[in-house]
Amino acid sequence: MNVNFIHYIHEELSNYSDTILTGTVKEILPPRWNTIDGKQPNKPLTELDPLNDTIYTDIVISVDEYLKNPLSYREVIVRSIGGAVGNVSMTSDAEPTFKTGEKVLLYLSEDTDLSTKDIDPEHFIVTDFYEGKFTLTDDGKAIGRVENTTLDELLSTITQTDNSTNDTEVSENAETAARQAGVGSTIQSKRIPFMSFFWTLGAVLGAVLIVRHR
Repeated sequence: MNVNFIHYIHEELSNYSDTILTGTVKEILPPRWNTIDGKQPNKPLTELDPLNDTIYTDIVISVDEYLKNPLSYREVIVRSIGGAVGNVSMTSDAEPTFKTGEKVLLYLSEDTDLSTKDIDPEHFIVTDFYEGKFTLTDDGKAIGRVENTTLDELLSTITQTDNSTNDTEVSENAETAARQAGVGSTIQSKRIPFMSFFWTLGAVLGAVLIVRHR
């Protein structure tokens, strides 16, 4: 599986996020299909529609502190595409992974994916996929999948960006337009503009490769 998307620097992660928080992974809920009952669509695997038939997993985060746009509740749901339901699994190398008890700093955005955004409960997605999630250690480090930094550095960037939101709004829109012109024809998402997903859907009788545009 390959995922090709644009790397965001810390300032961009802050700009593109609807809220930012630190907290602890309280619970990882059982994966579900994006159907009314959460079960596999009543169709053969070969007929699954990659744009509509999706497995997702919800992660409950116990919030320690909001760093941008504080919310009124102390737990939030973070939705991640992928998981295993019965003998069918869906995975993506772009989604962040979570462990119960893990302390995290998360850049979160509104879910705009048509296949999952309207499914309760209220939830967020991680901005820029795995790049918007950092594991926090007791010695002050913030560890991402491709970058290790410190919590202090992230906090400094978030504070500076939050104070200059109005100044960066115009440049953000211009940058998005430039990326659209340079990358080509794909579907735009608030999570990250202009990318292609390659999903692997495995089952007992074989595997189906699904190409998904997010």
